[in-house]
This record gives sequence, structure tokens and C-alpha cells, in this order.
Amino acid sequence: MNSIKRWNGDDQPLRKFKNELDGMFERFFNDPFFSSRSFWNREQDGSLACNIREKKDKYIVEAEIPGMDPADIEIEVDNNMLTIKGEKKQQIETEDNDTEMRIIEHSYGSFQRSFALPDNVNTDKISADHKNGILYLHIPKTKDSNKRRIEINKQ
Repeated sequence: MNSIKRWNGDDQPLRKFKNELDGMFERFFNDPFFSSRSFWNREQDGSLACNIREKKDKYIVEAEIPGMDPADIEIEVDNNMLTIKGEKKQQIETEDNDTEMRIIEHSYGSFQRSFALPDNVNTDKISADHKNGILYLHIPKTKDSNKRRIEINKQ
């Protein structure tokens, strides 16, 4: 005689098929090929790799711009929204008839990255410089800060 057991729906053929299919897709997309930087390149999706550091008197945004001329990059501030945009252009020279390109791993295309700036920055004094393929944006803080602690009243 069979005992009474709880039915959870996992015994259904369609549920088993769905679970097997989910597992197959998970194994497929967890393959190292799909997680490599060459496949999911940031520049292909239009973004820009950035680091943001906060110091006592300013914020520093560091953006990767390897091989780019800083003249091809636009930096704008509008209503406390900082935007960095530009375009990496491919220049192909065809003077050498003995060479054929077999693999191209350099990425080309436009990018744009925006950041909402906090209220305690002086947007008029933002400066930018670059060194070794990194764009540095220096965003000074204002002296006035609206930060305050709010106590919770007991009832």
C-alpha cells in the first residue's frame, strides 16, 4: 500500500522539463566565454568604466579613456547632472597590401555616462585632467552642508 504524500507539482512532466531547461540555460550562460571582458565589453553597451572617490573637500571621478584624445570627450553639467560622453573612432590605413587584419579586439563607438551630483558640490569649480588613459574630474564640495541628524520622538 502506498502512503499519503504531499503533492508539490514537481512530478508533472512540464515542471520537470522546465527545471531541466532552466538548468541548461544557467549552465550555458555561466560558461566563462560569456563572462569574459572581451565578450561583454563595456564600450559596446555605451558605458564607461568609472571609479568615484570622496575626499574631505572634493569628489574625484576617474574614467577609463585609453587611447582617446581628450579633445574628443565632452563633459557637461546640467542641473546637478554630470555627463561624460565621447566617441572612439576607428582609423584604418590600407597602404600596406601585405597585411590583412585577422582579429580586431579594439572597440569603437560612442559612450555616455551620467551621474547625479549631490547638493553640496560647487559645479562652477569642476576641473578635469587626464594621465595615462584615465580622465580625472575634480568636483569640489561647498563649505555649507545641509546634513543634520534627526532625532526620533518617543510617544
